[in-house]
Amino acid sequence: MATIVLCLLVAEAATRLFDPAASLWRYPNYIHEGTPRSVKDPQLAYDPRLGWEPIPGLSGTLMGKPFSTSSEGLRQHHRTQPQPSGPSILAFGDSFTEGFAVGDDETWPAHLQQIVGRPVLNAGVRGYGLDQIELRAERLIPRLKPTTAVLAFIADDITRTGLSVRDSKAKPYFLPAGSGGLALHNVPVPTAAAPRWLTDVRDVLGYSHLLGTVMKRLDATALWYGNVIRTGADENVVACRLMARFAALARDQDVKALVVGLPQYVAWRDPSGLLAEHKALGAALDCAAKAGLPTLDGFVPFEREGVGRDPDSYYTEYHLTDRGNALAAWTIAAILAAYNE
Repeated sequence: MATIVLCLLVAEAATRLFDPAASLWRYPNYIHEGTPRSVKDPQLAYDPRLGWEPIPGLSGTLMGKPFSTSSEGLRQHHRTQPQPSGPSILAFGDSFTEGFAVGDDETWPAHLQQIVGRPVLNAGVRGYGLDQIELRAERLIPRLKPTTAVLAFIADDITRTGLSVRDSKAKPYFLPAGSGGLALHNVPVPTAAAPRWLTDVRDVLGYSHLLGTVMKRLDATALWYGNVIRTGADENVVACRLMARFAALARDQDVKALVVGLPQYVAWRDPSGLLAEHKALGAALDCAAKAGLPTLDGFVPFEREGVGRDPDSYYTEYHLTDRGNALAAWTIAAILAAYNE
């Protein structure tokens, strides 16, 4: 036992000596340091079905920009202007729809409202996967009764459907069931991403630089840090069935629906990544079309606009700028007009 302990201590010291970022005199908990602190926390609250959702009635800032929510937990816009009347449009999505790096009046739903002259409600929530977007639609469409629902997603939202934990937060997830169905799991969503005993183990063993090094060599950092836990399901299958589920919701609620795939910043910087991302978006959009939903491939108008030549004018902090959101809104408005919406 003494020999084993001595060998572990020597190995611990050796990994620290050969890592310029480590030290023999500083002993932080590497798990705590390596777990990303999520910007979800300040304005989002726990929800047993969705994992998290915006706190209603907020007025503050996000990323230094004005951020406010309504009594329904929807991001507000153009609060100082007279609100338009007429049939409403309810927008669903993740941080691209919510408008993570822009002010209240710079999101694409805010621009869309100015273009179409109708109320556009922003139900986007940062960090959501396509599964959570669908669940939020199932909650809000019967309650708010919009005429039109727009579901906007990015390729990463498809990947998130294969996770039960993301950014160290538990979330709901679906697994394929039967020939074309889905079974909802992890609801009520656990308030802790890991069992208490595992958290306690990480609180102690996280101080070991040796164990962190071994986990990296084994490509097991997700397990070690616990910030991501996969369900094992094929996320593309889940995403496809979610599109059919959204189509059924729209029919049941007598709502006209549109599904929009938006391109991410990293795709424009990496040609090979652009192809893979566009393929993933295209597959999900094909499933939506087969389910009877009108679709919009955002890559086409973005490429036509020349976004690839100067992506930094359209993206900030990996999200759309005011200019990028205006482009998305104009393309969405054109599709809605084509469908007499």
